[in-house]
Amino acid sequence: GEKGLDREIALVKASAGSTEDSYTVALGANILHATGDYVGARQLMDKLARSQDAAGGVKGAVTSITRSGGDALAIETTALSVLAWMREPSYAAHVEKGLKWIVESNKSGRFGSTQSTILALRSIVAYDAAHARPKAPGRIVLTVDGRTVGSPLAFTVNTQGALVLPEFASKLGPGNHSVGLKMEDGSSMPFSISVKYHSTLPNSAGEARVGIQVALKDPQIQEGGVTEAIVSIANKSDQEIPTPVAIVGIPGGLEVRHDQLKELVKSGKIDAYEVIGREVVLYWRYLKAKDNFDLPLSLVAAVPGSYTGPASRAYLYYTDEYKNWAPGLKVSISPR
Repeated sequence: GEKGLDREIALVKASAGSTEDSYTVALGANILHATGDYVGARQLMDKLARSQDAAGGVKGAVTSITRSGGDALAIETTALSVLAWMREPSYAAHVEKGLKWIVESNKSGRFGSTQSTILALRSIVAYDAAHARPKAPGRIVLTVDGRTVGSPLAFTVNTQGALVLPEFASKLGPGNHSVGLKMEDGSSMPFSISVKYHSTLPNSAGEARVGIQVALKDPQIQEGGVTEAIVSIANKSDQEIPTPVAIVGIPGGLEVRHDQLKELVKSGKIDAYEVIGREVVLYWRYLKAKDNFDLPLSLVAAVPGSYTGPASRAYLYYTDEYKNWAPGLKVSISPR
């Protein structure tokens, strides 16, 4: 590795040893072990072990190098802790609990933000490499509320790719349900489950720090006319917040004006934007404490008809589990 970093490593050791920020401690544990300071690394690993809760997550992180928070920060910290603990066999129990917590934190095929997903996958890959074992033929049984769904899914030592289980959405009526997987013969293997549903207006999170409201200036407009969606953004906290994002749903039949969006960037009212399908994604580097403002999005009525757009939402990029939602806009466009 890189040479001549003794001063930097000493600073890391001092910082990790004097702080209760688990993210910094986890970084330090990995660095010290990688550079041969095994005694110092084990002291930091002990601090991380004391911060691990009963579910397996490592608590106490303050922030990360990307200023993440919420679930993303907890996943990053736990993944770094697992990577550190895997360097020492005596922490095997902490590794098992931590990895189980990481796997269960998967939502929609990812583990929070980009950074937390990368670290989560690194810990999972490292764990799998350390625990590789030959496969054995077997069957997987899917149950819903204790009842078997479909036929057991058989596999052999030559089976490749994902094992796709029977569809069971029809078994999930109103109320709580228990979905189970049982292995017959075979050997242990990783698995994931994703549940997708549709809501025209999801519930906003109480922890969300970015507020959003969207109103259409002209709910009724003639084809070829120009209107505006007024986007109201608010920092609900008394602190500066990093990397806020607003996604504005645009009803069908209306087209955004890219020249106007570029002017918003040029004037500094937004830092960047994307247009993805029927949604305009607005980015800022930060919002000042208690900041609030209105932003006009110019829209052209292109196709006659009655339309309802997707719900709009606002959140912090690195804590996207906490969103504020606004109802989808409605418009009626009459032909010329």
